[in-house]
Amino acid sequence: MPNYTYNLCLGCMEPLEGGGVCPLCGYAPDSPSLSSYLQPGITLNDRYLIGKLLSYNGEGATYIGFDTVTSSKVTIKEYMPDTLCSRTSDSGIISVRQNCVAQYKAFMSEFVELNKMLAKMRTLSHICPPIDMFGDNNTGYVVFRYIEGENLAKYLKDHAGELTWEEVKRLFPPIFTTLSLVHNAGLVHRGIAPENIIVTEKEELMLIGFSIADSRTANTELASEIFHGYAAPEQYSSSNWQGTWTDVYGICALLYRILTGTAPTDAMERVANDTLPEPGKLNPNIPSNVSKVIMNGMTLSGEMRIQTVTELVTQLFEEPEFNRTKTQTATQTISIPKQHSTKGTVQPSHKNEKRGRPSRSKMFWVVLISAACVMMVSMAALMMVLDDNSDPVIHGTENTTLSNGSSAAVGIGQGDPNGNTSDDSGAFTAPPEGAASTIPTLPTLAVIETTSPENSSIDQTTFKPGTTIYIMNDLVGKVFDTVKNTAINDNLTIVPEYVYTDEYDKGIIFDQSIEKGSNYEKGQEVTLKISMGPAKVMIPDFYGLNKKDYFELLNSAGIKYEEKAYETSNTLNDYVAWISMDPGEYIDLEAGEVLSVHVAVNPESTETTQTTPSETRPTETSPTPWVTTVPPTIPTETTTTTTPPPIIWTEPPLTDEPDIIISDDY
Repeated sequence: MPNYTYNLCLGCMEPLEGGGVCPLCGYAPDSPSLSSYLQPGITLNDRYLIGKLLSYNGEGATYIGFDTVTSSKVTIKEYMPDTLCSRTSDSGIISVRQNCVAQYKAFMSEFVELNKMLAKMRTLSHICPPIDMFGDNNTGYVVFRYIEGENLAKYLKDHAGELTWEEVKRLFPPIFTTLSLVHNAGLVHRGIAPENIIVTEKEELMLIGFSIADSRTANTELASEIFHGYAAPEQYSSSNWQGTWTDVYGICALLYRILTGTAPTDAMERVANDTLPEPGKLNPNIPSNVSKVIMNGMTLSGEMRIQTVTELVTQLFEEPEFNRTKTQTATQTISIPKQHSTKGTVQPSHKNEKRGRPSRSKMFWVVLISAACVMMVSMAALMMVLDDNSDPVIHGTENTTLSNGSSAAVGIGQGDPNGNTSDDSGAFTAPPEGAASTIPTLPTLAVIETTSPENSSIDQTTFKPGTTIYIMNDLVGKVFDTVKNTAINDNLTIVPEYVYTDEYDKGIIFDQSIEKGSNYEKGQEVTLKISMGPAKVMIPDFYGLNKKDYFELLNSAGIKYEEKAYETSNTLNDYVAWISMDPGEYIDLEAGEVLSVHVAVNPESTETTQTTPSETRPTETSPTPWVTTVPPTIPTETTTTTTPPPIIWTEPPLTDEPDIIISDDY
């Protein structure tokens, strides 16, 4: 039952005279509310008055509230994953489902840590950090100051549905900076959409709606909140890598919507049939550079997408010379562009010269000079034919210096007016020895210049005639399993080298023996260093887990383990009884340490014989939670014991508070 004494509207927390329907927001005291969530009018922590429900997702719910200490409006977020728990309508206390206790606690820990990290960012003026955290009703709550304004979706409706690029340049730089700092702290938003950006009364943007990862990813234990059109493809599967590039997709999709007035196509529809047009085709007023960068940021492949907000901003605002869509292959082919003929020079026209017919005297001198030039060219050509050093021209090849200092044989073909020949793949090749030359001018080999050609791994290589020349792409930061399935296998021999490192996630390439921009031949060997993750990882908790689930945790962490049977009546059969190291300790994977996992085997008869185990169970290890147990005794010799009382599963007491420790140092 409501227990408030403040004369406030529970819909907007503004003073309300006389009761009844609020003239400001239209909220009525008898408005229906969902029984699964807190009822308007109750007070939490003897301080916060709860108003109407604003939103909810798989992680929990958000309410409008009123701080009775500071007499100010707030928003209050409640941890309430409805797939793992339910609420009793009479008391408001959350009851956790019996088989979901471990998941409920794990996600609550993520919820608390996320908001503690946000609280440390209180100096960032374009997010709304928590101002209070506390536990109640068998769950946790986070309090934020209330932001006056409207979300970006409503703002766009009030501004003809779209904004100009000039308006975007005025509004969005603080959001870009804020998101980059959030990423540097190790957080990814995963929900960048018009609903999660508030336009304040001063027309400043605020990024809200941070949530734990599983609530923004499909196929997890939580009900997923996917912002279709703005969510990246990797959010539709829990097995895909997510990172800063996931938010890059979201921010680019948001820019697409703002600049075109049209919401982008859902990522999964694009995976099946990508027909998404460039923003510039929908709105010709969008700068072409901006249009291309937005599409690069919405590349379906996370590995080929713009990776960071810093990189995105650089391309958007500094307008680099080249903005190319990242290719789906790991290599590029050197292109040889068509060359214009250089048989003669073009004389500039004189603005003041009359356009009348030239006089006969002028024509005479022109003919005379032309005849002399032709005679001189003919004599020079004859001398070149007689010269023994003219073989490269006769054979139709020339050693042309590449951008990295090496030389390549460039051929004069017969199928291109400029002497270029190409195969079906578009890779240009030098013609074989002996090919006839039909054009007296040699084309120039065009290559992409590198920033440090002196470091090229093949600086001194001279490519033979007929060789296909490739340029190495940047593979650092890419997922190895994705790269090895691209066309790189057709052009290079990959030698993987797995290394433990704390700087890169598991499976990420962090070094390559052929540097980006270097030239290489087909079939050349490249060594890729691939991260195996940290050498030392934390041992996960085993309490309440059967061996199947715990072994999955160990496998995902890369921890080697050995299973050992442990006869006991104090832990359920096939559940983990104890391990050789304490949960939370670090195990050295690089040193080859192996974790011993002792799995409970319940005796079948009332009288059993126990044998001393090979290892002594740590005395501080507690039995599985929510099980009535008796601490086991490990005999020093073979003894006969009686079966303890039957195991009884019980629900955790509803009055128990969650394991939330609130401190002032966040």
